[in-house]
Amino acid sequence: MDTPTTLIRETPAPVAAAAPAAGRVDLYAGIHKALRLMMSRTLARVGATDPTAADEVDETLAQVGRLLSMCELHLKDENEFVHPALERAQPGSAARIAAEHRHHAEAIADLRDLAGLAADSRGTARAAALGRLYRTMAIFVADNFLHMHVEETAHNAVLWAAYDDAELQAIEQAIVASIPPAAMAEMLRWFVPALHAGERAAMLADMQRGMPPEPFRAVLEIARETLDMGQHARLMRALGLPVAPGLMTA
Repeated sequence: MDTPTTLIRETPAPVAAAAPAAGRVDLYAGIHKALRLMMSRTLARVGATDPTAADEVDETLAQVGRLLSMCELHLKDENEFVHPALERAQPGSAARIAAEHRHHAEAIADLRDLAGLAADSRGTARAAALGRLYRTMAIFVADNFLHMHVEETAHNAVLWAAYDDAELQAIEQAIVASIPPAAMAEMLRWFVPALHAGERAAMLADMQRGMPPEPFRAVLEIARETLDMGQHARLMRALGLPVAPGLMTA
């Protein structure tokens, strides 16, 4: 089995970024921003975790588990919904990334084992296990950043040439419909802070139009918990919703 180090060494040079297709539906942009944020923060958290603080270790490993589950779901979504569209448009266009997905699934399993080792260890053994988890996760994150760049450039070029925006939106809607509610709530906790203000307002405005009031209130609560005061006030104004008194000057 390839190790994460092997994956980095064998990854070809990143595809040169093409000029962005202004206004085109991008199946990768939002989820990749969320994943980059979650990967970066989780990696940093593992590195900063005190191995002698049991509660801190437990909380960090729980976040590692959530990240790995999100990565697994993302692999499944791309394999089931995006890669078939790529192959219909240009046979063989998904082959490289599909192979990398198989390696990522193995790497995720390895990271779960390392997290389990850290959970079960004590004393100096726990410190060593956390260090090993941190270093292995760093390579996994680096590999994924390169991987996502190829998808955002080479794959988008194929998708934009073959499909109009309505067809791409249909793929996106099928992906969203397939995600279990609990997983969607977890994703939103990373989507909301990862997007810039305009993207964030557009996403929540779409939800506001399409969701019943109670589920949308839950989305707004996620936004309140994950944004700073200024960002939250700006979002509420963009949605035409009242800003809490404490945020009025934000």
